[in-house]
Amino acid sequence: MSDLIQYLFNGLVVGSIFAIAAVGISLLYSVLRLVNFAAGDFLTLGAFMTYFLSVTLQLNFFFSIIISMLAGMGISWFLELVLWRNLRKNKAGTLALFLVATGVALMLRPIIQFLFGTQTRKFNVDILKTYDFLGARIAETQLLVLIFASSSILLIALFISKARIGKDMRAYANNPGLASVSGINVDRVVLATWLISGALGSLAGVFQGLVQGQFNNTMGESLLLSFFAAVVLGTIGDAYGALAGGLFLGLIMELSQLHIFFGGVPSNYKPVIAFATLVLVLLFKPEGLFGYRARKV
Repeated sequence: MSDLIQYLFNGLVVGSIFAIAAVGISLLYSVLRLVNFAAGDFLTLGAFMTYFLSVTLQLNFFFSIIISMLAGMGISWFLELVLWRNLRKNKAGTLALFLVATGVALMLRPIIQFLFGTQTRKFNVDILKTYDFLGARIAETQLLVLIFASSSILLIALFISKARIGKDMRAYANNPGLASVSGINVDRVVLATWLISGALGSLAGVFQGLVQGQFNNTMGESLLLSFFAAVVLGTIGDAYGALAGGLFLGLIMELSQLHIFFGGVPSNYKPVIAFATLVLVLLFKPEGLFGYRARKV
């Protein structure tokens, strides 16, 4: 029983991080039909920026997180103005966007390595402090991540469904042509999408660094395919589906370590479990968990 509670809690923590990162990727695809291969690098950048501010400069940790999110938004804004907007005006095709997105990721990685190095880093938090709960040991950092990540997920869902810009994003994703002629400010929608994606990527990076206890410049790159798996699992282009897909994938990956599953899957094989789950779901529901007629945002 204690093992089940332990892995269930771990799965919720991992799944909430996956959900935050996945929804940023899904929003960009939904609005711009762009697969953001630099999403993992925004994760890494967010973690390193927070480390630099909170550990090197000894600023308040939560204040450092906010600055890191603003930095992610700033980089996204810059890339939108100097790169993506011009590509859209020139009617760049899918292949061109794919190559440019890959190129952005390949450029960001050496920049992050140059700025922050390749050494393993960790935040100034006590990762050993735990609480006992029905035989399971719950780390304080995991508990904090779960609380704040769950709050972030709720805010994302409310923003998309209730805020004016969220409704405009949904309208543009469903029918770009109709949204353009109905008075929706397309540039504003696109910019908001990039800003949200950049902020969520940085936030997910901080949460992942806290949960891992330590991180290096390859953290985001190693998780990128798992994030894409969560997006596809929840139905690509559906932000709500990405939230559900991330949570579901995190739970499956952690629960697979229970002894009842062939003696427990080793932790280093968890990415294999993620893609095996994706393949099994797509065999029976090729459109993803939320179906073909899922919401676009």
